[in-house]
Amino acid sequence: MSKTVNFRALAIVLLAGMIPSLMAQEGDYQKGLSYYKQGQYQKTIEEFEKIIEVHPDYESGHRILGDSYLKIKAYDQAIEAFQKALELKGDNYVTHYGLALSFFNEGRYREAIAALNQGEDYARSPRDQYQIYRTRGSAYYNMNDFERAISDLQQAVSIQRGNASDVLQLGIAYYRLGNYLEAEKYLQQARVLDPQASGAKRYLSRLQFQGAIEAIEAKNYPQAVALLDEYVKEYPEDGEGRFNLGLAQLFAQNLDAAEREFLKCVELIPRNWEVYDRLGYLYESTKQYDKALQNYRTAHDLHQDPQVQKSVDRLQERIRRSQ
Repeated sequence: MSKTVNFRALAIVLLAGMIPSLMAQEGDYQKGLSYYKQGQYQKTIEEFEKIIEVHPDYESGHRILGDSYLKIKAYDQAIEAFQKALELKGDNYVTHYGLALSFFNEGRYREAIAALNQGEDYARSPRDQYQIYRTRGSAYYNMNDFERAISDLQQAVSIQRGNASDVLQLGIAYYRLGNYLEAEKYLQQARVLDPQASGAKRYLSRLQFQGAIEAIEAKNYPQAVALLDEYVKEYPEDGEGRFNLGLAQLFAQNLDAAEREFLKCVELIPRNWEVYDRLGYLYESTKQYDKALQNYRTAHDLHQDPQVQKSVDRLQERIRRSQ
């Protein structure tokens, strides 16, 4: 499972005016503000660091510094700046969210969740609420807490539809919890929203693979063959997929096709003893006893299973009697 991409977009709400004590430094303030609006965050930092050195209680200055550090991925400094801003003014949603993003992008997901929880009461607009649910859901997702991830991501997509990343994470979370119907629904949506993204396609293929395994267990071998044949065309180097296709072909009595898949597995997963055991069974069924014995021996060398040893003994005795 891949981790979610970093969140970096943070709309800082700038004050229209300045605190009176900043009037003497209006040049530095205007210059810093201009740099911020132009996306020149390093220069913004230089100007606002000078300002807050003289005016340490300037809450907006710390907040703008926090966002500027966030934009250049200096997350420790961003955290420090946002925390200072919250000490001065604890009811500003944007500051809580900026702090959460800084923790999130450092992989400190529990702290990100705590920051979002503290700021949730101040998230009054649909946009702010969407940001809370989306970011917290992604944090839970990255912690493999898929039930909580689903709860928040469902809220996020109910507020703002059309974000492929949100829908993809929701689909994968359902997949990881074994709810394959819901997983398929959201993965299909993610693929429509972003046809180039590989994540939705990969997990949809896994669902197809899971369906094939269930078909084998239900002894619906033609369906299993159809599903797995399509799967290995998409992922030709997947040894497990080819092995299961070989099994389905074997159980469907398509012996030539089964042999082709198992021989391909020998190339892809040469240390898998079950491949040789199945080849041994296939060759024994077609009375190719020398090949059967050779493969049973290889299977036993890789895995000292009593049943495989019985197969070796049985073939040795059969060959001895035929001589």
